[in-house]
Amino acid sequence: MPLVTTLQVRFNECDALGHVNNAVYYTYMETARTELFRMLDPDLDINNWKLIVASTSCEYKAQASFAQWLRITTEIERIGNSSFTVLHRITDRDSGKLIAVGRAVLVHFDYREQRSRPLTPEMRRTLETLLTSAEE
Repeated sequence: MPLVTTLQVRFNECDALGHVNNAVYYTYMETARTELFRMLDPDLDINNWKLIVASTSCEYKAQASFAQWLRITTEIERIGNSSFTVLHRITDRDSGKLIAVGRAVLVHFDYREQRSRPLTPEMRRTLETLLTSAEE
């Protein structure tokens, strides 16, 4: 079952064309990943952070605008040895209309040694609870 985040578009997130600026969707997805981070590290200890972003992408399907309520689902699309792919679907909260689909590849990372580490068994079990098998 996916994690769900609901948020309302703020005025400052819109551009001169009246819709949400493309870069803001990355912030929405980052916000939605907070609960996933909490699942992987309940203390959210920044001094012992375990993840780094390797890549992100976003496909825009429809426009969102000021004061619109959005629903962001967060699932795991793929689990590798030291990395995993997070899948986000951003929809209109009320109609369910698809607005954007985004992905982020996160790597289990040791900041002291500046290198990746294999996912721990605990991390893998947590990620598996969010694994999606659904096709877009």
